[in-house]
Amino acid sequence: MATALIDLKTVGRDDHGLRIALAGELDFYTAGQVAPRLGEFARSGHRNLVLDLCGLSFCDSAGIDLFVRLHRRCRAEGTRLLLCDVPPLVVKSMRVLAADRDLQLVVL
Repeated sequence: MATALIDLKTVGRDDHGLRIALAGELDFYTAGQVAPRLGEFARSGHRNLVLDLCGLSFCDSAGIDLFVRLHRRCRAEGTRLLLCDVPPLVVKSMRVLAADRDLQLVVL
């Protein structure tokens, strides 16, 4: 059985905030792998945390739940979570789960 992989890396800091790229498959297993690191970024004191999702090849409800929980953590820390370059199928899943009501999808 193949293990799904996820890659998380800091792209940089700019006027939009701290930019983090996620690439690969975001599912129950990999969401648990990246959640602690994303939590650290939420507490880093940046005004905005920008997640670039253009590299996601798959995202299930566990991944979307991760984004919602991260959004809440960021808000509690005074940081704004921005999701950019969200793949169309992920946007569709967010709408079905009504997660798009809380999450801020942007084009940068």
